[in-house]
Amino acid sequence: MKKVINILLGLCIVALIYAVYDSIMGPINFAKEKGIRDNAVIEKLMDIKAAQTEYNYQHGGYCNNFDSLAEFIKTAQLPITKKIGELTDDQLENNWTENKVLTLYAKALTAEQEAATLKGRKAAQKKYEADTLWQRAATEGFIILHEDGTKEFLFSRETEFVSLYDSLYKGRINPDSLRYVPFSDGAEFELSTSSDTSKTGVITHTFTAQTPFESYLGGLDKQEIINLLEDCDDRGRYRGMRVDNNSGNWE
Repeated sequence: MKKVINILLGLCIVALIYAVYDSIMGPINFAKEKGIRDNAVIEKLMDIKAAQTEYNYQHGGYCNNFDSLAEFIKTAQLPITKKIGELTDDQLENNWTENKVLTLYAKALTAEQEAATLKGRKAAQKKYEADTLWQRAATEGFIILHEDGTKEFLFSRETEFVSLYDSLYKGRINPDSLRYVPFSDGAEFELSTSSDTSKTGVITHTFTAQTPFESYLGGLDKQEIINLLEDCDDRGRYRGMRVDNNSGNWE
């Protein structure tokens, strides 16, 4: 009998040790796994925000569905400005600005192109106008005119268009899967947009993308999830991860 009691006592001690260990490690393991899943969700939300930011820039409002947003990511072009040179202190003191220099170039180029389409005196007048403008650009130090007629631009701003998908994501994501919440078994982010008009007539566009904790914390400790949700309620926070046109609720 004594031997049986000792065995039972030993089992109780082991069970107690396990219970204490589990009470300590349970929250730690939950927090660790939650952090991994949070980061994956945050990355997706930031990818959505990047696409929405560019969509708003090009369309004057945010996209309200993932089908259109995915198509935009796959087909849209992004303007990239290639810069050569900066205005010197002397040029700035002479009241030159980037816009003024580019306007000078545009006038010279237009006159040059028009001269090529005309004949006789009109062509000569336009060529003289173009040469005068290019010479002014050279005198001000914006270009170098070579003897063979070529121009070396010391200052220029040239806009070219590249794939938005390649520029923003570099092949890292599948646009069609941007809607799906990681670790969720196929749940989609909730996407909504709105527009408000102020008294002065200014229109403000906003968007929100979000997902509740339950969508991607499935399989983890249920009590820890309950504690997490109650903490959100106590603090008046959304019960999940959310990003809008300003920031994310984890920041």
